Amino acid sequence: MIASYPSSAQSFVSGNLDTLLESDQTNYYSRSRIEQQVNINWINNKNTLNAGFQFDLKHETFEDIYQNNVQNIGQPNSETKQQINLLFVSHKSADINYTLGRFNRSDLLGYYTLDGVTAKYIKQNWNIHFHAGRPLQIEDYITIDADRIYGIDINHHTTHSNSLIIKKTNSHFGWQQIQDNTRQNYIHMGISSNGELSRHDSNQLELFFNGSYLIENKSAESINAGAQVQSKKLGMARIAYNSWKPEQANLSFKEQFYSVYANGKQSTLQADLFHNYKWNQQYYIRGRKVWRKLGNNGYGATVGLKQKPSSKENSGWLAQWDSLILKDDVVHGIYLGLNKNISATLRGHINGALQYTKNTHTENNNIIALEVVAEKMLYSNIFFDCRTRYIYNDNFDNEYRINIRLSYRFDNRIWSRK
Repeated sequence: MIASYPSSAQSFVSGNLDTLLESDQTNYYSRSRIEQQVNINWINNKNTLNAGFQFDLKHETFEDIYQNNVQNIGQPNSETKQQINLLFVSHKSADINYTLGRFNRSDLLGYYTLDGVTAKYIKQNWNIHFHAGRPLQIEDYITIDADRIYGIDINHHTTHSNSLIIKKTNSHFGWQQIQDNTRQNYIHMGISSNGELSRHDSNQLELFFNGSYLIENKSAESINAGAQVQSKKLGMARIAYNSWKPEQANLSFKEQFYSVYANGKQSTLQADLFHNYKWNQQYYIRGRKVWRKLGNNGYGATVGLKQKPSSKENSGWLAQWDSLILKDDVVHGIYLGLNKNISATLRGHINGALQYTKNTHTENNNIIALEVVAEKMLYSNIFFDCRTRYIYNDNFDNEYRINIRLSYRFDNRIWSRK
């Protein structure tokens, strides 16, 4: 019915219907699931009204290996769950945009789903953004644990036509209150400026700062500050200081084997240099000083070379060496990635990682990891992809994941007329 939406209609529908099969085995749990996902988006032809709906129906069998070994039990748990991930309507006008319902939001507190309302007032170089509601946990994402959240953000954009260096400045100030058993008040601030170092060349300069401050603890929760210079001939140089507490549960294959990621609050002072060796090839070097609340402080270095895919014959690839030394804790890793358009309807990805770790818990531990991804377009609106991952570990049980997805995508905008 959706796919046959009449072409003369004054609104458009798009979305996807996915079937997902997944089997997952780690050191701590074993899981199998089948999931049906429905995602529908509606928008009118004037782009002023938009509505979205996303629904998941999932049957999962889960076994907590660690807990079962401790309690000497071995019965997996099986359950069927359904969840509405998105259900919203939004309206855009010249001055005020608003969204009502359940929608995704991201800010300095992280990425989360909000049951509530958000409204933005836009006037010339100013915009004021208000949001309120209840944050939710969707899938495996770690979100804000609270009953209610309220916030307001003020943004201002300035153009400096008479300045020799700084041409544009964006500033931000915000407040958020999280209500649970106690109340927490956060102050968010940010400013970024960009321009040219000289009128006679194309060297671009950018300065940036943003941070989040928790009033009750009188402490900064996150800080991101730095400067970068970009040149068409030489590439880009950047120095930055970051302080944050990772809240993202689902890391990509590369991120799992990148030594800067860890649980607990941490800070880094980092310098990067990116150089365009060819128009589609770039190498980069990175050095950093790392401070961690859980664990030791130390130093790290990264060297990488990557190529962007530009045609069917030209593959994209990435090679990266990363090292981090935190007193007695040592992590060395090599990451290799390759992606290629095998044909007009088939695309492949291969990722591999070798990692050596040494700490107080594991002595001389080696990890070999491999991930293979195939993405196939069966028809113009039917897609199939398969993802397999295997991780060999010297001192722990090996891990694997197999993921198969069949997706039907529809978008009547491609044949509707205005």
